[in-house]
Amino acid sequence: MDLDHKIAIITGAGSGIGKETAIELARHGCTVALVDIKEDRLAEALDEVRRYTSASTAEVCDVSDEAQVKQMVQAIHERYSGIDILVNNAGIMIVKFFDELSEDEFKRQMDVDFYGAVSLVRAVIPIMQKQGRGIIINVASVGAKLIVPGNTAYAASKAALNAFSESLYYELKDRGIHVGVMLPGGTRTGLFDNAANKLGEYYGSQGRMSPAKVARSIRGAIEKERFETVTPFSDKVYIGFHGALPGLFRKFVLRRLRPYFG
Repeated sequence: MDLDHKIAIITGAGSGIGKETAIELARHGCTVALVDIKEDRLAEALDEVRRYTSASTAEVCDVSDEAQVKQMVQAIHERYSGIDILVNNAGIMIVKFFDELSEDEFKRQMDVDFYGAVSLVRAVIPIMQKQGRGIIINVASVGAKLIVPGNTAYAASKAALNAFSESLYYELKDRGIHVGVMLPGGTRTGLFDNAANKLGEYYGSQGRMSPAKVARSIRGAIEKERFETVTPFSDKVYIGFHGALPGLFRKFVLRRLRPYFG
């Protein structure tokens, strides 16, 4: 899809990958509707995006609230008379062992990372179908395929989003709507700012990739209408390792991460 003069919704756009994606798409001609739950960060991100597209706007929304999502999508559609692109990026990450996770924490993880994306997709499909075109990119994670300890809720949410995306790809392709999934590896975002244990701190220390690099990959996935995008390349190698030798991969993970279990 050519990005020029297209309307894009990006969730989790107040910081990290979402913010950089909003800037990247705006730089290439998109008018962007930035969505985030944090109003202060959203305002700062919008200022940067408007350097490229002055018609871009922002909406404060908790994506885990289906009613808010419906109202937000309707408002954006009415404002721009169309929605061409949806990037489902909003997400949280709770790093705890399963027996330490409360039921509310597990549910919150699923509500934001999975059901939030589902609500957005449900809201935009009728609009895109009426237009006869549209692109949906769901930002999952390499963690949807490379499962590690301390991530039971996160891995469940991202694996569900990955599977949901592939099934949806088949269902919508002949209606002119392309669905893709983005699987970024460790990225320098705020996901681990409040790490509650050594494992979370370790995962945070491994997030070396810049959000801007992920944003460029998302743009490429939209322009080329690619289904699956994995970045960085090294994580493609790990996914191949896991697929070819899963038992050996699990032994490798345990050996590497046991020191951070305490």
